[in-house]
Amino acid sequence: MIRIPAYAAAVCLFVRLFAGTAAAEEPLAGVAILRSNSPRTVLMTAYLEGHLAAVAESSGVFKAVNPALLREELNKFSCTGEQCLLGFARDAGISVIIKGELDDANEFVVMKLSAYGTDIPFQGRIVCTYSVRIPMTGKYASAEYSYITEEHAGIFMSMLLARYRVPLYVQESTGGAFKVGMNISGLYRAYRVEPGWDKGSLRAIKTIGNVYLKSGNIIKSDAPLQPGDFILERFRDKARLIDSAYYEKKRGLVFQKTSAAEAAVALLLTGPASATMPLIVPILGYYWNRDWQGLALWTFDFAPYLYLEINGLSNYFANYYKKKRSIPQDVQAQFYFGLYMLSAGGLSLFVDGFARSSLARASNYQGIQRYMGNPLTAGYLALVSGGGGHFYRGYRLWGYLYFHADNLLLYFTLREFLPTKRYMPLTRSFSRERIDKTRAYSLLSALCAVKITEIVHAVLISDNIRNGDVIEEGFIAEPVIYGGGSAPNWGMQFSYRY
Repeated sequence: MIRIPAYAAAVCLFVRLFAGTAAAEEPLAGVAILRSNSPRTVLMTAYLEGHLAAVAESSGVFKAVNPALLREELNKFSCTGEQCLLGFARDAGISVIIKGELDDANEFVVMKLSAYGTDIPFQGRIVCTYSVRIPMTGKYASAEYSYITEEHAGIFMSMLLARYRVPLYVQESTGGAFKVGMNISGLYRAYRVEPGWDKGSLRAIKTIGNVYLKSGNIIKSDAPLQPGDFILERFRDKARLIDSAYYEKKRGLVFQKTSAAEAAVALLLTGPASATMPLIVPILGYYWNRDWQGLALWTFDFAPYLYLEINGLSNYFANYYKKKRSIPQDVQAQFYFGLYMLSAGGLSLFVDGFARSSLARASNYQGIQRYMGNPLTAGYLALVSGGGGHFYRGYRLWGYLYFHADNLLLYFTLREFLPTKRYMPLTRSFSRERIDKTRAYSLLSALCAVKITEIVHAVLISDNIRNGDVIEEGFIAEPVIYGGGSAPNWGMQFSYRY
């Protein structure tokens, strides 16, 4: 084990003093943001450390060490490396040590947080990591910095609690029974440390069977137990509560109270917004807000439906109805589909063009965004236009999936329900051919099923207002070339960051 120099004794004394008496019951958590390279990241560091400590305390799982004191001592003795931090944490009795960095890059700040566990079962390994790129292009003051760091503190602590496991050691109870030091019930797996391993070294652990607990008392076990055996308790429920609580708090800060009147505004604007969408959205929506991704997606995804709309509305009367020609199914389907796109179908892309910028401002705490965050509005938009509710909520991928699914199903459903109209010169009227009712009602059923699913999904899904862009971590695949033999070898390598 890495041993810290003589100053560790003094630091450990500070840790014990500021941890308080609860340290014996709750595992200690230490927070140290060890890098900040600008005045605003220094300010954010103070807020972030305070919020991380506050969330850790409020979770009821950890007791937090004074973060400012801990950071000061670690920087004083240049104890910023992973091995030094872990050695210090073990000596100080800290179960979880959180290391952070804030890197200012002018238009954004990169925040990196890593949590290491020193107790069983982690024994010096990383519990979780979190990296996010926070935009800094709006107006920011102390309040915004506090809100931003509080949000990310809540997200990170939620991730940590979802993955963290604390050992609860078996204790002797009255009458030869056993218990654990927490009032929990359920089926757990019991573990035992292999004998002959020094307590300060990496310890081998083996499974000894399952145990059933009721109110902290072990009432049944697969194998004989002894003091020192342990179970691992998870905190996923608390993680979900923290994540939900901070999301709801942010909604209250960036959205006004929802009302039915907001949905009525969307109802009144449906026709004009859908009709003018092809002209207004590319310029005032995507171009004005510099949403180049949205403009590219709009161009390629809307083009086929724009063709159907224009062709259907212009072709039906001019070339068939007025000229008394037989009207095929496709011509009729394009006409009625064109009417739908003109009156309501284009509303979803109108919403995407303007809601995106409002949600971006909301995610960065740039004022209250009117008419956003209303489940009734999301449900209405999903009802009348393909993907409208999901564009409104900020989920562009879901929006385009429903946009295409709804439009294609609607077009082919109309086609099956609109039989060919054959003009009869003798009677100067049109006659209708029979339709395939089985196919028509099958498509209608599929359309209704997709539409109901879409509406429910749009109403229940949360708004995409998370601050910053998470720097993806997980599986990474990349090509490699390496020597050996008479020629270089090509291949692929995969890595997983946890």
